[in-house]
Amino acid sequence: MGLLAPLGRLLFSVIFITSGLNHFFQLQALTAYAQASGVPDPRLAVLVSGGVLVVGGLCVLLGVFARLGAAMLTVFLLAAAFMVHPFWRMEDPVQAQNNLIHFMKNLSMAGGALLIIYYGPGPFSLSRKKREASLGGVKLGTPLR
Repeated sequence: MGLLAPLGRLLFSVIFITSGLNHFFQLQALTAYAQASGVPDPRLAVLVSGGVLVVGGLCVLLGVFARLGAAMLTVFLLAAAFMVHPFWRMEDPVQAQNNLIHFMKNLSMAGGALLIIYYGPGPFSLSRKKREASLGGVKLGTPLR
């Protein structure tokens, strides 16, 4: 059962790492999309969000500063949901439905990130191994209270 946490971190983080890298590889296209969505300073927003996605995703994947990485991802996901996918303002029903799906996906993933913030990275994380080693192998509780 302990392998579920690192597997969950892998499955959760891969979309952020690949999407973040895509922000750099597809900078022009994503800048145009952000500009069309009304994002202020779209080029800078794409670059910063790409960095947030890669760093946050790697933090969660490796379990190093996983709570901080998950917090970064939560902020990105909520900002993207409301700024880039405002389905309620769209007149074309197909475009509105597509953006509703992306909006709800972002909210759902933000919920998952909040769970990581609360429970931490779980077993087989680099930060947990380092802390347990410094405590002489004492197992640590996970929830923040």
